[in-house]
Amino acid sequence: MTNAGHTWKLTPTDYHDAGHASVLVIAESGGDRRVLLKGWPDPERCVREVAALRLWSDIPAARVLEVDEEQSIAALSLVGGRPGGGRRGSDDIRQVAGVIQAAHDRGRALEEQPGFPELSAYLDEEVRPRVAHRMDSLTPVATGPLLRAGWRALESLTQAGHRRTVLHGDLYRENTACDGRGRPHLLDPLPMYGDAAYDWAFWTVYYHLGQGTEERLALASRISGIGRTELRSWSLALCLHGLLYYREVADSRHPTMERVMRSLIPAGEDAP
Repeated sequence: MTNAGHTWKLTPTDYHDAGHASVLVIAESGGDRRVLLKGWPDPERCVREVAALRLWSDIPAARVLEVDEEQSIAALSLVGGRPGGGRRGSDDIRQVAGVIQAAHDRGRALEEQPGFPELSAYLDEEVRPRVAHRMDSLTPVATGPLLRAGWRALESLTQAGHRRTVLHGDLYRENTACDGRGRPHLLDPLPMYGDAAYDWAFWTVYYHLGQGTEERLALASRISGIGRTELRSWSLALCLHGLLYYREVADSRHPTMERVMRSLIPAGEDAP
């Protein structure tokens, strides 16, 4: 990454973060502008993330400044001038929702699938088998009505063709950052191609797990035009996937996820 930075006349100044998916380093240009050097162990992930960010070049998202696909390294704009970005405004949720919709509109305008993984393949080949395996490992008592409600939601999912678009795929709060004026930008996409309902449900559940779920659900429905009942089903399905993982690895967030699931189960169903 240091060599790539020097090629682009950038000087690495600070190691920022390393996870299983990427390594982040802060660098400075000759004009003292701070940028983010990002390296990916997986070359395909580099290609897809860069492609998504370039697609969103006309909406608030991190900018691709330079890229070396052979080395799987890119120089990206550092939103807000520092890791984590600038201060969030009081209307952060509304602004983020607007950016999500803008990204979806941009993706729907494409004349053909841009080569991202299909959401349908992810659901059929990863999510459903994983959920089924984890549920099979539980006792009937442990399964309970909460998990059964999630399973029904997962099995009921159908994608609407007119909503197919490029998805961000990973809309946690930390994958957005604000600039100096408090405007949120999209970061770190895990792009797929499929029904926009997936992104809205993910954002509803995970943007701030356990807080503001109903507010985000209502806002997602209003801005996207997707009915609340349908978004609840998508959200419950994603909750089930997350809850079973949290239980498997003994993650302390599993009681919070259970509360979120209970709040999402429609009145009249067997919410425990």
